Amino acid sequence: MVATHVHPDGDAIGALVGMRLILERLGKKVDMYAQDPCPPEFEFLPQVRAIRNKPLESADYGVAVLLDCGDFERVGEEIFEFINARGLFLINIDHHIPNKAFGNIYWVDPSASSTCEVLFDLCMGLSLTPDADLASALYTGILTDTGSFKYTNTNRRVFEIVSILVQMGADPAYIATQVYESATPESLRLLAKVLSTAEFYANSRIVAAELPLSMLPDSSSSYMNSEGFINHLRTVKSADLAILFRELNNGLIHVSIRSRVGIDVARLAKRHGGGGHKQAAACRIAGTIQSVRSMFIDEAIGYIN
Repeated sequence: MVATHVHPDGDAIGALVGMRLILERLGKKVDMYAQDPCPPEFEFLPQVRAIRNKPLESADYGVAVLLDCGDFERVGEEIFEFINARGLFLINIDHHIPNKAFGNIYWVDPSASSTCEVLFDLCMGLSLTPDADLASALYTGILTDTGSFKYTNTNRRVFEIVSILVQMGADPAYIATQVYESATPESLRLLAKVLSTAEFYANSRIVAAELPLSMLPDSSSSYMNSEGFINHLRTVKSADLAILFRELNNGLIHVSIRSRVGIDVARLAKRHGGGGHKQAAACRIAGTIQSVRSMFIDEAIGYIN
């Protein structure tokens, strides 16, 4: 079984599909798992419809591979308990800081732009040339985790890798259209509501917005439509920090944080049990969206000063 974290993003879905395709090339039988649904912008990838949300109790798995998970629990409660109860041999492949180095085998490369970049290295180590489907999955993960090659994790090696993936059949224009130009009317309405909550702090060095659960029925939308909303906040020229507070249905607030070069938000997120990258991180904090927003904004102001 191969699994990824809750609320999967492009790197998580790309890695999930990519890992399955790699293992199938090696003659393995593979099931894919993600607790939460695949965001609609990644449904163009091959085999996405085969992703399961709940463990298949009748399956006799020999190995579990966790992808893009900074800690074991981030895979979600049911999948976490399933793997533990079965005592499966566990392989952990990731690129986040911090990673708790769990598993029987762990391969964590913080210098990699994405987990899909690590899987590209796996392909090269196996002398396995990606076909068009595998190249598209890996390209998608690298594209999204580098912010369309805008973030500081974009370097010469990233361009060398995606150049090879394009040669192998990944179509940059098609993938970019699917990922960035396939919003639904519901998603646009929800974004408008979220942006209406935007406020500025610390002389506009911080911009923050929120998505309470009460917004979702009003916009006929769903939580997964909001994954990329933080990117609209980070476009503000004066803002060194962009923060999006999203209310979950379990009493927790998901805090997404983005920053300019020089401000390490992974360290800020780590204070609350989270993590990620220097310029892109997240954590979850118990409380109401109002109390968490007030507390975290005060902390963020102190952090950048």
